Amino acid sequence: MMNTLTKVIATAALTLASIGVVNASNVVVPADNYVTSNLCAVATEGSKIKMSQAIKKSGLSKRYVATKVTCNDLQFMTFIEQYGSNANDMNDFLTGGKYSNTADMAAVTSHKSL
Repeated sequence: MMNTLTKVIATAALTLASIGVVNASNVVVPADNYVTSNLCAVATEGSKIKMSQAIKKSGLSKRYVATKVTCNDLQFMTFIEQYGSNANDMNDFLTGGKYSNTADMAAVTSHKSL
């Protein structure tokens, strides 16, 4: 009887532990050492503080990152929307809340000043 109880408890513990692994969020890891690859990876975490630190370290401006940087051939904000967490907060942080979606950003980035 004690042996059966031990097996049930061990099975329950393993099941609960594996649920945590399955529900763990995807982690984006930069494929190379480029500054922009690091920015893409940091942005998916959804932390404005980490993003701010990464942008300062890169020497780029928030506007440049939001409008010119691409990640896996996707516009920066599109990449965050697809693979990141807190996409709305990150959008507000990078654009000052000026754009409601990536279509708005695409319109701005395709506009050329005269």
